[in-house]
Amino acid sequence: MNENEIKNLIVTYQKKLNDFLSQSIAMEAKVLTLTQQVESLTSKITEQENELVKLRKSKRTTKNIDSEAF
Repeated sequence: MNENEIKNLIVTYQKKLNDFLSQSIAMEAKVLTLTQQVESLTSKITEQENELVKLRKSKRTTKNIDSEAF
């Protein structure tokens, strides 16, 4: 390899390294965003499940009171 080929090789390596680094950073940011979204949705599901349990408990209580009245 002559000097010009080596310079071009180094330039190409630097460009590829910068491209891959940029892609890696973008992907890491996307993973972080999606992880936060999953955590948020998981939290909402938990809240709704808890609310559903409370609603089921109150319906059972109401039915028990009504059946005792008969």
